[in-house]
Amino acid sequence: MRRVRIDSASLAEKLLLPPEALGALRVTAVGKGSVLIENHRGVDQFDEDYLRVRAARGSFAVWGSGIRIRALGRFVSGRGSAFHGVGRMKKTLRLLRGEQRVRLSGGEKERFLNACAEAGVALWAIDCEPDAVTATLSEDDLPRARKIAVLTNTELEALALRGGSRSLGLLRRRAALGLIAAFCALALCVSSLFIWDFEVVGNEKLSRTTILHALAACGVREGCFWPASDAEAIRSGMLLRLPELAWMSLNVRGSRATVAVLERREKPELYAESRAADLIAARGGVIADYSVLNGKTLVSRGETVEEGRTLVSGEMESLSGEVRKVRALGRVTADTWVERTVVLCPAARRKEPEDGYLLILALRAGKVRVNLFGGGRKELDECDKIVKEYTAGIKGLFSFPLHLIAEVYRPYAPLGEYRADAVRYRERAFDALADEIDGEIISCDFSEEDGTLRFRAHCRENIAREKETDP
Repeated sequence: MRRVRIDSASLAEKLLLPPEALGALRVTAVGKGSVLIENHRGVDQFDEDYLRVRAARGSFAVWGSGIRIRALGRFVSGRGSAFHGVGRMKKTLRLLRGEQRVRLSGGEKERFLNACAEAGVALWAIDCEPDAVTATLSEDDLPRARKIAVLTNTELEALALRGGSRSLGLLRRRAALGLIAAFCALALCVSSLFIWDFEVVGNEKLSRTTILHALAACGVREGCFWPASDAEAIRSGMLLRLPELAWMSLNVRGSRATVAVLERREKPELYAESRAADLIAARGGVIADYSVLNGKTLVSRGETVEEGRTLVSGEMESLSGEVRKVRALGRVTADTWVERTVVLCPAARRKEPEDGYLLILALRAGKVRVNLFGGGRKELDECDKIVKEYTAGIKGLFSFPLHLIAEVYRPYAPLGEYRADAVRYRERAFDALADEIDGEIISCDFSEEDGTLRFRAHCRENIAREKETDP
């Protein structure tokens, strides 16, 4: 019987299937400097700067520098000059099973790699050295790898071992360490069912304390058992207690609760062009210029106006002599003079740090505080107090209800009294006035007398403000 050879590519085209579904080599570029090879037939040659694999028809070669085989199995994943890491969960499982690093020398290293792939011995992090190849495999697969090395005339040398039996051996020799690790794991599992830390995000007007007080009124506070909480009831209670909130959400991860809020936006003032309005003077001054888009101008350049005077009227006469009301629009610029008075801070005492300090350590569990080390507080009158608090746990993931508080008291010697520098108050007053006016400050004069700072500013600003005339 005559054997007919069928081309997999043409057959896949007729069956409307991708060629790799029938065993064709598939090569995928992953990121920068990485390549994924599937449906290969084994490794033909592996060097530091060259990798060639067999395919159903022909071969595929990769050139580079520092080539590493990330994993060898049904596919080859390689990367030049760096190692593309695997997921954290897979790394953790490999570490628990035990990772054995081995060195291969002599014989044909490619035969060993292919034989391990056929036998189901997983290899990863395969590096090529000038005279050897180093790879990582599971500790359980080491006996099978030794047998394969004998069959392929390859010398296998075991190097470093991570995790697995080595870690268990350390725990057997140090029973106390194992008990501590088990206790910490149990405490972590139990503590993750309770909320010990809060984070508030999205708040602008409402303070963090206000939100946490409302949350405590809904039954969610430090140390509460969060699986028994009703999310819908908490959300409804928060929206009733804080009308400023439009939406809120409580997300718990470990023992850390994140309170995400969205505050209500104030309803903007509706602008009705049909309602008549005048432009009046918000501040007295001398008219410098004006630009009226709608309405009747009642002032002229160089005229002095007082606060509250009508600058542009919304009443206009038509060609027929009838008076119609419109909404006045325009800009009236005037030279104004603004006076401000700022009371400086009273005299304060200078101080100079002295040698030495007093340290008080305390441990706080929930709301209970226990002082661990430190002296009394009767002698701490002339001291600066610096408090630092450390929470047990991992920031952003979980925390325990244990806080270490360190209070440092540093004594100082008083050196008399001094008065605060007025330059800082001048800058603040100038910035506040610049934000207040709709224009610019031309000049500003300052004077200080008896702890009071006075200044007079010459401004050029828009003094026109709308005032509706329709009821």
